Amino acid sequence: MPDTRILHWNIHSWRDDAGAPNHGAVAALIEQTDPQIVSLVEVDEPWGGPSALGELAGRLGFACVFPPTVHYGDDAGPRGGYGNALLVKAPIQAVQQWQLRWPPRLYDGSESSEARTVLLVRLDLGGTGLWVGSTHLPRRSATARAAALDRLLTLARGLDAPWLVCGDFNTPATSWVPEDGSVRVRPGTPQPSYPASAPAEPIDYLVASPSLTVRAELLGRAGSDHLPLLGTVDLPDRAQRLS
Repeated sequence: MPDTRILHWNIHSWRDDAGAPNHGAVAALIEQTDPQIVSLVEVDEPWGGPSALGELAGRLGFACVFPPTVHYGDDAGPRGGYGNALLVKAPIQAVQQWQLRWPPRLYDGSESSEARTVLLVRLDLGGTGLWVGSTHLPRRSATARAAALDRLLTLARGLDAPWLVCGDFNTPATSWVPEDGSVRVRPGTPQPSYPASAPAEPIDYLVASPSLTVRAELLGRAGSDHLPLLGTVDLPDRAQRLS
């Protein structure tokens, strides 16, 4: 079967690096790259009003999966949700969201109170199952990040099909991915993705099970405080799997 294209981008709460709305830039890049799967992190959606994510998905022909990592609001109730989203064009077989970090208190806008999750969907790609994930890990606390990464790998290795997780990991892959070949990292050579105006940190990439053939590269595209990542995954066709 043909390669499946995957676009990942930290969209900075729908703002570019100067604070201006970036809805048009996100939509334009999706249209230009024509992916079958889109991973977006730092998605911020208000409740009870127009959904930028829903509008984008509907206009471009995607199914949208967005269970917020955190809900925010005040004494009057929740006002919105924030977290990771996946837009997909392949049939969805299952959806899971795993919590990778339990914060010590209710969310108050600070990173230390923010839960962290990985969103996963199991897709049917021409008769082949693939789990695709999207995640965003803590930046300031190395301890919290390390615990989340350990839990992510433990859970991913227990999945019933090949898996691929896109993310803003807030640490280079060299700091945590095993060197025994049990996890693929793409791009294979670290490519700085943050900050977009002068990239210095290779913190946006994808990790995958070793059975997958995966390629990825960062795109020099403005529109957020991170650069976007475009990847492809090549799965064996049904005849090859049954031979």
